[in-house]
Amino acid sequence: MTTPNANYPAFSDTLSHQGACRKPARALLHVLTGAVVAGALVAFSGPVVAQTDMERQAQCELSAIRDTRSPLAVQYIRSACNWLVVNGDSLLNASSKGYYICLVRQLSGAQSNEAAAAIMSACRTSNPL
Repeated sequence: MTTPNANYPAFSDTLSHQGACRKPARALLHVLTGAVVAGALVAFSGPVVAQTDMERQAQCELSAIRDTRSPLAVQYIRSACNWLVVNGDSLLNASSKGYYICLVRQLSGAQSNEAAAAIMSACRTSNPL
């Protein structure tokens, strides 16, 4: 049995009709594969964002709670970090953002609940909601 190229020597392997038909089909296959992969990445990006939010909150808490001894301060730092992660980029909550930033920064290192209460009051006064 002979191949088409043996019967028609003018056709080389690279210029044969069969090879020419395969190249566009392969290109289409690569485009479709790329589209499927891109779609999968977009579909699964939700859990990645949620994980990033959890990581951001953890980083906020770790940076502020380190030397804090007041249970009240720890509670408010955690709440403020949560608020900043969930609402920090929202323009609707821009007026409240300063208050929560003040809590995270100033409550860090608070040694007693009395000191934490005074700091929270000062943050509220300097950043009215």
